[in-house]
Amino acid sequence: MRSIVSLAVALVATLGLGALLGIVWEALAPRVTLIVASDGLAYPEGFQPEGYATDDGIAAILCVAAGILIGLIAVWITRRALPPERALPVALALVIVLGIVGSLALWWVGEHRGGFDLTEAVRMASQGDVITAPLDLRMSGVLVLWPASSVLVIFLAATGEWLRGRHPAGR
Repeated sequence: MRSIVSLAVALVATLGLGALLGIVWEALAPRVTLIVASDGLAYPEGFQPEGYATDDGIAAILCVAAGILIGLIAVWITRRALPPERALPVALALVIVLGIVGSLALWWVGEHRGGFDLTEAVRMASQGDVITAPLDLRMSGVLVLWPASSVLVIFLAATGEWLRGRHPAGR
């Protein structure tokens, strides 16, 4: 029962962290300026707006930072709560689930806070009107960075344990 409660607390905490980072993403991400053309479509102001890549880049940085944090916390908690042979395997399973939950929360909150119906906005605009594009994660692979960076932390912790086991104390 205690482990179920601990898992629920970890899920809620990670969901909250993901939502908070979604708000941070929405606040930090630049928006691309679009101009409505005579054909009724909106085109970026400039040929290659850096804003699109920057939106995804900020989300990527937030996912990696959160993944490292969650990985470190998972290693620390499982090493104290479980026998040594079970700690890191449990931490690995935990960070994969938490990473998926956290990154999806970041994406959902960020896009819902910074999004709107662009098609409708363009339809209501006139030629030459300027519209700011909604926040949109274009490279969905960014969402894998949270669990991947957490797994990297677990890997490094396991490697450290393996290296310590190869060198007996006192040599």
